Amino acid sequence: MRSFLLIFIYLLVFQLKAQTFKVFVDGNRVKVHEQNDVPLTHGLSSFKFARITYTGKPIKIKVESSDLSYNADEWSISPKRYKITGDKSGNELSFSINRLGYVVIRFSQDQDFTKRLVLLFENPEVVPEKSVNIVDEYGIDNSGQMNETLKIQMALNNISGSEKVLYFPPGKYKTNKLEFRSNSHIHLSKNARIIADDNSLISYNSNDNTKINHFILVKDVQNLKISGLGTIDGNGTQIVALSHPEKSKKKRDIRLLFIYRSSNVQIEGIILKDAARWNTHILNSNHISFRYCKLMNNPIENKYLGSLDGWDPDSSSDILIENSFGWAGDDIVAIKCTGYGENQDKIPNVERITIRNNVFLTKKTGLKIGTETYCDRMQNIIFENNDIIESDRVMGINVRDGALVNEVLFKNIRAEFCHQDRKQTGINFYITKRNRDTSSLGKIQKITLEDCTFEVAFPKKWAFYRHYPQTQKNDLSVHLKNVFVRGKKIERMDSEFFDLEKNNGELTFN
Repeated sequence: MRSFLLIFIYLLVFQLKAQTFKVFVDGNRVKVHEQNDVPLTHGLSSFKFARITYTGKPIKIKVESSDLSYNADEWSISPKRYKITGDKSGNELSFSINRLGYVVIRFSQDQDFTKRLVLLFENPEVVPEKSVNIVDEYGIDNSGQMNETLKIQMALNNISGSEKVLYFPPGKYKTNKLEFRSNSHIHLSKNARIIADDNSLISYNSNDNTKINHFILVKDVQNLKISGLGTIDGNGTQIVALSHPEKSKKKRDIRLLFIYRSSNVQIEGIILKDAARWNTHILNSNHISFRYCKLMNNPIENKYLGSLDGWDPDSSSDILIENSFGWAGDDIVAIKCTGYGENQDKIPNVERITIRNNVFLTKKTGLKIGTETYCDRMQNIIFENNDIIESDRVMGINVRDGALVNEVLFKNIRAEFCHQDRKQTGINFYITKRNRDTSSLGKIQKITLEDCTFEVAFPKKWAFYRHYPQTQKNDLSVHLKNVFVRGKKIERMDSEFFDLEKNNGELTFN
């Protein structure tokens, strides 16, 4: 009994110490959430976030950081374009906000992401009419104690084509792999969480030639809507780092959400968090949209956690990600042509991808095309009006497997801080070969960087580089228009911002 009491006291003290932040909204305390469920007792990394309802009126925010001392020049509130002015008093930081959006508070200007707090300002919750309550209708346990895969899958099957909404009320729904169906509307209430059961990895195995393992599957689906302010939780930190580290290392990545050969899928408002590897993989699909979503992956502090991408549109077209928040241990958005898929004589091209009005932070690249580029063309891609709060690379185009990357616009991209990882450069464009003997050489053409700003100069300089002499200079062509670093306009290639030994592309300026 005494041993149990000591363990309990230790865990309580540890949790209290780890709970760095208290958040008050108009004087009322709101809950501060962890990105995953396990770091407090196992020492794995996480970051914290709070959810705040915005009703169209100014909100007063107060944040207390009880175990973190900081000076006035050590904290910052982002995005800078929100123009939020904070007042510090002791261990409290106060400010007002009157908008929807995502606020990142850095309490220390170092590389420790546990000293970040994310505030999500969201619309009020609305429950759709003609909804079927999954708990009442199917007798599902929503305490998180029972695995309810069979009942939940039955409900997903039954709602297809019914013109009704399958409603998940508040609660925790433990389940293994689920398959969403065509002609369906699924709505997750704000405090509803569908969480992957860590009891076994068998359920998440791929059953087709893609060999891509997954938690939530949207395959050969048309006309699906997933809405609400609820959460789909991959439980990846628990699965990969604690429950099945060796088994998961031998398997191909488990996607949180795998959308394959599907069209007209709308995902609005939900949280997609704690993936076991890539978060959201969109393969050979079209007309897929994410609006007001919040994507959160682990910061990677374990040898089994890795390749924690955010959104990966892959050989897909007409994809939209807007007004969303993204945090990932790896690339936030990586547009690819991997060659995955069944019985493909020709790998589908990438066309008409739009990434706009988002707030991102990552240890890797914020906005990226590549590195897998096995298709013929990747074109008509727009990155617009995005705030990259923290990244190792802000913009990247990496062509290693052939493909013409063509007609890409980076417009109104605002980069704030460098996370000093492997590259530490604001821009990294290159053409090379994955395999010197067998890979094709691609091209990067008609790329425009317009009205982009960097708050700081990253430690390493920009590179626009063709690794092979058989390429032509105009095979890598980029136009920079109104691009600024620390307020200075970039009007030519010079040694202050460019690594002259790693720039042999065709660059123009105005």
